[in-house]
Amino acid sequence: MFFISDSPVKTHKFASSITEKFLIENETLIFLINGELGVGKTEFVKGVASKLGFSHADITSPTFVMVNELENNRYKMYHIDLYRVEKKFARSIVYDLLEETQFSLTNKKIVVCIEWANKLLKKREFKLNVGKVVMVDIKVSKNNIRTIKIKF
Repeated sequence: MFFISDSPVKTHKFASSITEKFLIENETLIFLINGELGVGKTEFVKGVASKLGFSHADITSPTFVMVNELENNRYKMYHIDLYRVEKKFARSIVYDLLEETQFSLTNKKIVVCIEWANKLLKKREFKLNVGKVVMVDIKVSKNNIRTIKIKF
């Protein structure tokens, strides 16, 4: 599935609609988001967050803290940024977090957004039984147009 966006607002709306589609199907939803620096990964996450009832202001790039956690009455969201993490450590950080969510005693739906997910193993090797994994690849072309490719 492809989507073309020429603004952050359109990216937010698309991410929100994709989130809605997959929230119906699964308890845990994981977005593996890839793209070059500045392409709009965090803007995509803002769209996911808005569908969950969080403000865009709640979403900032967690590059220096690595994981931001948001929670409301219905959802628990983890926003992970692997930009500054070495590939050999990225897998254990994410797998530990996902394993922890499996055993958490919460009745909330869990959504995980991972920026720079290319540092993880490929989707088919993502073996934890945690729900739906959605691959998001964002590329920018001429005139600041973004192509957002979704695989699930």
